[in-house]
Order: sequence, then structure tokens, then C-alpha cells
Amino acid sequence: MNFVKPTTQQPKTTSNFKRVDFEVLARDIHAIDQIKRHKQAGGMIYSTFKSKAIAAHQLRNSLNNISVQF
Repeated sequence: MNFVKPTTQQPKTTSNFKRVDFEVLARDIHAIDQIKRHKQAGGMIYSTFKSKAIAAHQLRNSLNNISVQF
């Protein structure tokens, strides 16, 4: 008996790979996980605002020092 082996194509370029997207509904995520995600997002937003505020304060001080020298 002759065994038939399946042939599979090996992708040669990145366009040959299939991309799989997973979709998850918010109602399927556990409430504790949603709370953790919300805290993470809030922390990232706070960090961004804080760094922008510090940069603006440093810029203001730099501009004040430049205008005082002239």
C-alpha cells in the first residue's frame, strides 16, 4: 500500500502568511480584567499628561530665561 503524504506550501514571502484576527466582545471579558485594564489605561493617560506638563513647564522656564537675558 502506498502512503500518501499531504503536501503543504511553505510561505516564501510575508504576504503568503495568513493573518488571523481575533475579536472579543467586552461582555465576554471578566469584570476584574476590565477593571485592571481600565486602571492601566488611566495610568498611561496620567503618565502622558504628567510628562507633557513637565515638558511645557521646562519650555516656559527656558523661554523666560531667554527673554530675561535680552
